[in-house]
Amino acid sequence: METSSYFSVLQRRWPLVLACLAIGLLAGLILTPSDPKGTGNQWTSSVNVVPAPNSAKEFNLAPVQLMTDGGEVARRAAKRLNNPDPAVLASKVTSQLNPDLGLVQIAAKAPSRKAAEDLATAWAQETVAAFAESQRRTRQGQADSMTAQLDKLKTDIDGLEKSTTNAPVGKKATLQAEFDAKRGQYTTLVGQQQELVNPLNDPKVEVMDGLKSTPDSTTSILAPTSRPLRIGLAAALGLALGLIAALMVDRMDVRLRGRIQLEDAFGLPVIAEVPRATRRQRAGHAVLVAGRPESPVAEAYRTLRSALLLSGPPGLAYRLSGTDPRQTRATAMPVRRISDPAPVILVVSPRPGDGRTSTVANLAAALAEAGRSVLVLDCDFRNPATHLYLGAKPGKGMSEALLAEQETDLQDVVRGTNIPNVRVITAGAPAAYPAALLLRAGEVVQRARHHADVVLVDSAPLLYANDTNDLVQHADAMLVVARSGNLTADQASRVGELLTRTGVPIAGVVLLGVDPQRSMGGGLKRGPRAGGAVGRMGSTAGLVLRGRSAHTSPVENEDTERPAPSWAKRGELTESEHESPSGSRGAHRADPLAPTEEPSDSPGFRVQSAAERALHNGAGDGAHLGPHFDTWAGVELGSEDR
Repeated sequence: METSSYFSVLQRRWPLVLACLAIGLLAGLILTPSDPKGTGNQWTSSVNVVPAPNSAKEFNLAPVQLMTDGGEVARRAAKRLNNPDPAVLASKVTSQLNPDLGLVQIAAKAPSRKAAEDLATAWAQETVAAFAESQRRTRQGQADSMTAQLDKLKTDIDGLEKSTTNAPVGKKATLQAEFDAKRGQYTTLVGQQQELVNPLNDPKVEVMDGLKSTPDSTTSILAPTSRPLRIGLAAALGLALGLIAALMVDRMDVRLRGRIQLEDAFGLPVIAEVPRATRRQRAGHAVLVAGRPESPVAEAYRTLRSALLLSGPPGLAYRLSGTDPRQTRATAMPVRRISDPAPVILVVSPRPGDGRTSTVANLAAALAEAGRSVLVLDCDFRNPATHLYLGAKPGKGMSEALLAEQETDLQDVVRGTNIPNVRVITAGAPAAYPAALLLRAGEVVQRARHHADVVLVDSAPLLYANDTNDLVQHADAMLVVARSGNLTADQASRVGELLTRTGVPIAGVVLLGVDPQRSMGGGLKRGPRAGGAVGRMGSTAGLVLRGRSAHTSPVENEDTERPAPSWAKRGELTESEHESPSGSRGAHRADPLAPTEEPSDSPGFRVQSAAERALHNGAGDGAHLGPHFDTWAGVELGSEDR
């Protein structure tokens, strides 16, 4: 797949890519918290709390661990770190008592190393401070509780002292011993109280040096902690998924879009590529050849006109005159006799929405620019729209002419249009059974040949109605219209099969809605294929005669990059078929009116066209043509034309 093809896929699937990008942005906005620092990759910092070396005596560290896990330390640490939620901080800190080593380990987790170290340090320091204050309050409370006991002992001592002084000799020894015991007890309690009151004697802990920090992630690729960066990554992921989805959907899309695809599927050459018109240009059923003559779309239709004039029916290249065209071959514009019937080109399309009617209107305008008078027959009775493009007034049309019991003068149903030299016979009133009308269309079509230089017939979609099969026998050539992306390969193959059975020459395919930058602009072939079978198509004869036999000639200068398309190498014959063209598959029946073959230096044969047959039979207004509209005169068939 070339780089340009990827850009074409993105151009067609940009809504899908944009939707995936929007989904990625929305998911990143919803799933990313407002404070992403609390999530993602974590750092763990640990610090140890040990008894202070200047502590008066050894003590149990279990109260220190209880203090670490308490809410007081969480509130103090939150205040120190300016964090409004102590519970969030408490969920990030754990403590562990190691009695063998005589320490309490405090571990803190945070998205960054600095945040984890700050949290662990603050938590440990606040644990030390909270433990010191707790011990001071406890010891001071114990000291205060001894005051009442000391006061009672002092009262007892004072009473015993007086009793001992005034006591008789026999009781004095007993009272003195009791006095000494009370006084010793008092002295002990006073010493204990003084020890409790002195802060220097409180149990103390301190933070041990040696803060350790380690990342919890096992990979070296860490997720960003910035919320805008996370949203940007989500958008990039959505964009990548959109690109992948666009490529996958395009791979599964079986619709035909390019010229090469259509040529291979139809088995017919693409003689013109009409670029995609803008929405503004398509508004109001505009005929761009007349309304915007300098637009690329108008130039593409002029290219189609040139391709038809160069390779179409001979009568298409003649303007109306009373002079015999064989006597005016040297003139700048060949002419034809008034008695010569005009060629009829049937414009068909596989599906609705292919742009068949707009092609008829623009081609009519392009032919009118070249000096031809054009008559358009709207035979699409199911969805008539030709009058909308050409600006014809409503009134009688084809349905009235076909339903009339007596022959209707076509001048009564032919209507003028907004385009000079272009007239139209509209579809007329809606018909309940359109298929029955077309069974009588041959007479009207043949009489219409004498009202213009060329007759264009618009028909219903080939795959959706049988109308085209009823009209094809009255045409000199068919022009297939297809829109890029509106047709599958199976449908195109089916259309090619149906057209092959008709035996009517096919001028080619018009591809609508192509990329303006990639449009080839008409029947000219670009690239390395110009020297192959496709390039020689225009020099021999631009018509593809489906199902006809002909002498074969070796194809030279084959395309080295890609094999020639199916239409350029269709129908190669064996030696026996060369000897008996009439016996080949798809050969037309023998016609008693066909002239004998004239010897020629170049291989090929000559049969009569529909127009020649009508002229041979003395066709005037209302003449009837036979069903064998095989090809027109003067067409030399080579191997690339079959």
